[in-house]
Amino acid sequence: MKTLRLAITCLIFAISVAAQNAVTPEMRTAANDAFQKQDWPAAVAAYEKIVSVEDKNVGARYRLGVSMLGADKVADAARHLDTAMTASPNPVFGAALARAYSRLGDKEKMYAVLERCLTLGGISPDTLTSDKDFAAVRTEAKFADLVKKHDIAVNPCKASPSFREFDFWIGEWDAKNAQGVTVGSSSIQLILGNCVISENWSTPVSSGKSYNIYDTTDKKWHQTWVDDKGTLTHYAGGLVEGKMVLDSDAVVNGKKAINRMTFSKLADGSVRQHGETSSDEGKTWTTTFDFTYVKKK
Repeated sequence: MKTLRLAITCLIFAISVAAQNAVTPEMRTAANDAFQKQDWPAAVAAYEKIVSVEDKNVGARYRLGVSMLGADKVADAARHLDTAMTASPNPVFGAALARAYSRLGDKEKMYAVLERCLTLGGISPDTLTSDKDFAAVRTEAKFADLVKKHDIAVNPCKASPSFREFDFWIGEWDAKNAQGVTVGSSSIQLILGNCVISENWSTPVSSGKSYNIYDTTDKKWHQTWVDDKGTLTHYAGGLVEGKMVLDSDAVVNGKKAINRMTFSKLADGSVRQHGETSSDEGKTWTTTFDFTYVKKK
């Protein structure tokens, strides 16, 4: 009986201790508030309590490391950030760890972390060039080379010639028909890390949008068009003798047909968009529209 009472007493004591050591919502809120306000001493104290209880909480450990950087506890920051990076490798943790090594003057470890981050998706080049913790190495050729590599890793479409094939359509345009009458306007923009060309088309009676992207899987350009009449059309194609040729399958009068758009860059910088349709599998074609995109003045 005494043994049972002792066991129950120990259990109650263990539960009480665990409850006292548990991380409460209020503790998390206080830590996060201090972090957002960049009150680094308070953030360090708050996250140290959390990490002492939740040893595997890599998010809290990362924030503890960043807070320690802010509080100029750089060696301790590097230790915690290295633990977080080992548990969960990613560019965000890596950038902070590289900052710590740079401030410690350990360029070998700093470069090793930056090299590794290239395989994890890359670090924003703006972070590398603007963060004061990299000021001491910013003029080094090796660092400059890594910035370029990270730019490509973060923005893979920027450096790929295939993604640049349709850039001649980018701009602010008035669209004129074959008679020279303005029939609409279009704003063609490069978005999403230079990967997507966005079309915003409008006329007095209708409007539409398209998204155009080069697919590295099938090596083709794709356009998805939608408009305010409920139309959805998907085109696919690519460059043919310097012209962007995009086709879509259609049904005209109950028969299969091909709709084609051909975009041609003209000598004066304007762009011709020629629409055609074929109901005999491409043997003959009928013009459906013929627009010239002229730069707005």
